[in-house]
Amino acid sequence: MAEQEEMMPTQDAERQGQVADGDCAETQDQALALRRPGNQDQTTDMMPVAAVNQLQQSVHQISGSGHVPIFNPKDCTINIYQSKDDAHASHHSGHPSVDISENSPSTSQQPPTRHVASGAQDCSTPKQTKFDNLAQEAADCCEDALKSYYRGKGSFVKVLPWEGDDRKHITEIYTKLQLILGKDRVMLASYDDILQRKTKEGDLILIAVLTGLAGRGKTTLFDKISYDWAVGSSQVLRKYKLVFLLKMHALEQSSDLVDSVFDQLLAKDTSIGRGALDMFIKKSPGKVLVLLDGFDELMTTSLCESSFGSILEILNGKMLRGCTVLVSTRPSHFDRLVSEELVQDPFTHVEVMGFSREDVTEYVNKFFTGEPGKAKGLLETIGSSGLLSTLAASPMLVLLMCVLWRKDGSSLQETMSSLYGDGVSYIFKRRRLDSQDEISKVMIEIGKVALHGLLSPDQSLSFKESDFEPSVLDLALKAGILTRQRVRKGLQSHNCVQFMHKTFQEFSAAAYLQSLLEADSEEFQKILNEIMSTGAGRFEYLLRFCCGASEACTNKILKVFQVRCQEELSFNSMVGQLALHCFFEGQSKRLPPEGFIHSFITDEIYIHRLDRDCLNSVRYFLKCVADQTKDSANAYLARVKKLAVSSCNLTGFVKELAHNKCAITNLNAVDVTSCFLTGSNMADIAESLKDLHVPSLGELNLSQNDLGQTAASWCMHLKRLKSLTKLDLCGCSLNGQDIKRVAESLGDLPNLGELKLSGNNLGGTAALWCMHLKHLKSLTKLSLRSCSLNGQDIKHVAESLRDLPNLVAMNVSVNNLGGTVALWCMHLKQFKSLAKLGLDGCSLNGLDIKHVAESLRDLLNFSELYLSGNKLVGTSALWCMEAKQLKSLTKLHLGECSLNGQDIKHVAESLRDLPNLAELSLHRNNLGGTAALWRMEVKQLLHLQTLCLTGCQLTNEDMKHINESLSDLRKNGLKIDMLPVWY
Repeated sequence: MAEQEEMMPTQDAERQGQVADGDCAETQDQALALRRPGNQDQTTDMMPVAAVNQLQQSVHQISGSGHVPIFNPKDCTINIYQSKDDAHASHHSGHPSVDISENSPSTSQQPPTRHVASGAQDCSTPKQTKFDNLAQEAADCCEDALKSYYRGKGSFVKVLPWEGDDRKHITEIYTKLQLILGKDRVMLASYDDILQRKTKEGDLILIAVLTGLAGRGKTTLFDKISYDWAVGSSQVLRKYKLVFLLKMHALEQSSDLVDSVFDQLLAKDTSIGRGALDMFIKKSPGKVLVLLDGFDELMTTSLCESSFGSILEILNGKMLRGCTVLVSTRPSHFDRLVSEELVQDPFTHVEVMGFSREDVTEYVNKFFTGEPGKAKGLLETIGSSGLLSTLAASPMLVLLMCVLWRKDGSSLQETMSSLYGDGVSYIFKRRRLDSQDEISKVMIEIGKVALHGLLSPDQSLSFKESDFEPSVLDLALKAGILTRQRVRKGLQSHNCVQFMHKTFQEFSAAAYLQSLLEADSEEFQKILNEIMSTGAGRFEYLLRFCCGASEACTNKILKVFQVRCQEELSFNSMVGQLALHCFFEGQSKRLPPEGFIHSFITDEIYIHRLDRDCLNSVRYFLKCVADQTKDSANAYLARVKKLAVSSCNLTGFVKELAHNKCAITNLNAVDVTSCFLTGSNMADIAESLKDLHVPSLGELNLSQNDLGQTAASWCMHLKRLKSLTKLDLCGCSLNGQDIKRVAESLGDLPNLGELKLSGNNLGGTAALWCMHLKHLKSLTKLSLRSCSLNGQDIKHVAESLRDLPNLVAMNVSVNNLGGTVALWCMHLKQFKSLAKLGLDGCSLNGLDIKHVAESLRDLLNFSELYLSGNKLVGTSALWCMEAKQLKSLTKLHLGECSLNGQDIKHVAESLRDLPNLAELSLHRNNLGGTAALWRMEVKQLLHLQTLCLTGCQLTNEDMKHINESLSDLRKNGLKIDMLPVWY
């Protein structure tokens, strides 16, 4: 293929054009702003008009009417424009306006002071209006130019980065990405949601940080946003007059927004004035959207706030407040971007997760348009491999899979480094460069330059032709792994050489680093130490590629992780995850150093919110440890007592993780909360747990997994867990039949003490399963909170549980039981061991509370009653006399019950004779102005240790009464919470 030379769309720095206009009368005080060459601080010298007039005498007269003779000082550009107001007048009437500025590119940080030379007929037009018109005209022209570019050349993307002529329109290849809202972990419907996020006060959040691993589609997403704006297909984007998509690999910390727009986006011969465009942006920042692609590729790696140009000052809020900015970066640079110097709250954090399974199918079918057989074969291969399914979340890797599948359609490698390796071989061989030795030589040679660029203080991603050995450069350009473009910055232009994607630069650098281990191990170690000192996270892909297919490099790198990062290594730390990625890429037959393993394999293992890429490396690590130590009684895994995995998508990983659990022979607790488990997954887990050769598994937490209508496939395994003491199935979408099967399976477990079933919709089904609960003789705690139960359900439950000798606590809160207590309360009298009862948010009325209190008064062990969230206003006189009989009561919660001052008076009077009452919560009852009514009664609660009055709208006078009345109780340890709001 001929060398690819592509002219980047840029703006001519010679056209400086802020058009100016003047006042009616010219005086000696009027001046033209003249910026001196090289003056970066934008200070101005004022040139009096009289001086200009004097200088004009030295130039030839210009014949004709309507001309303004101007002396052209050295190193200045004078742009003369017909003002917009005069555009419809005769070509020979009116005077054009004048702008004088230095020839070097302007910055938008401090626009030059400007003045005007104009004719008398313009005297009626105010200067500000003239400036506004010129700024609007510049914005109109810029909008047209940008939309034309985004609709045209900018709308075509390279399907294959190494093929200069293999392009498709973005609408033909773009596949929707998974966008996850930072801490909330909410899936966004589209990028529109990012631009509509608001603060608690209702203000739009104008800064968004999009993080995503390399190749996850961040750049293509920004291309799609700019295209959608240009064609008007997004309603949300229509409010923006200007959308600037800037590549940060061409920027440094001092870069200016307007200069960068002219350099990267506008045509070289554009007539748009920089000053006029700058003025519009400053006057109307709310109409500007800036897309900054690749903060991790910014040329400046060591930031200094005093050197920031307008682009970084927009990010830190010192300029153009009101402007909307979306900036993308790899996760490794998130902390550098979100910092005191740059982005601060409020901002939106969005994770670009890449492709879902459905997205992969869509992309592959688009790639193989007209070849459904190949698409089907590739999708089947990806789907049959957990490793390939994980890698397919990356659009870049899906692209490589498609290319390699199109080549032979037989098989694919299953590590990222091997996929890139096969991809590089394909890139060279398609240009008839078949010698593997020659390919290796080229990769090592260009890799040396690549590594130097990655390690340089300004992180070079663009190079000069002279940086490469000529013959190597020719081969790399011919293959397409390097590209060459003619670029311009300011007035200078030159050939710029880049790798086709940053990951290929990192892969090439890794090839050189691998070769260095054999050629010069000391230099290898020196560079490795430099990488670790700078921060391993910044060089994630370099390190991962370096480990690829090289056991020697893998062992060296893992040793450095152990020595330098011992305290940081864990499954949940970024450093730990990177170390495990390196181990996976190396596919080593040897285990890592013992100290390295002990950093991860501890008594309690917690794995939280890992993506599929990280989970894959964790799975591989655990499998290797389990398999390679099985003959030594799994010395490492035998120490694990608890394994907790939460908020991770374990789909596709369960079988192997279950296999690894079998090697954890002393496991006491398993927690897999919110892990997207299904019924079939549960069968695998339960099957593996029953094979544990220890009597120690006591706790099993499966909450927040969708297991509805699947219990029949896994509940029979539960009966083998003879040591089980706690089972949590909250929020698992279980129905009545599921609970029936679970309860049947648990009947033979002699030690089951705690059963949590909250958050399952069991309304009207209790008759199906409650009779099985009576066999749970060891049960001490039962939670049925928020299960849509009705009064009849509670009656069945109470009848079944009343004879359980050890039941201490029952929580049936947030079930609609209003007016039904008379149906079931008499059974409570039989709960001889009951100590805690939760009835929060059950829509109970005063009579219901009376029945509850009557039923509980003879229970000698009853100590805690939770009644918050029931509307009991004006009813306390009905039930408070019964409450005084609860002699063992230690805690009473009556928050959010709409109680008034008189209610509190009745309650306090009734409770004063309770010798053990230590905690009384009255939070969020509107008691403002009533403290004088009940303060003396509360004073009689002599054993009270905690009084919660948070959110009760107390006045200063109320607080004064409370503090005075309860001062003696405070001396005895009473803590009073009177915060104005409930946290």
